[in-house]
Amino acid sequence: LDEAQITSLKPRIVTFDQDNDIRDRLSYSVDLDAHGRYSFSILDEANEALAIPALVSGA
Repeated sequence: LDEAQITSLKPRIVTFDQDNDIRDRLSYSVDLDAHGRYSFSILDEANEALAIPALVSGA
């Protein structure tokens, strides 16, 4: 995969609950900002960006 193509990929995923029923249908989105930096988003079914939890060290 050419690095320039990464923004064209929009992988879709599903999450499951404890009963193995589909809980969420999500997609990943990567864009480039005006400075050429990558911006990563997780989108819901309505293409609304979800909050991405901060990484916790030592947990």
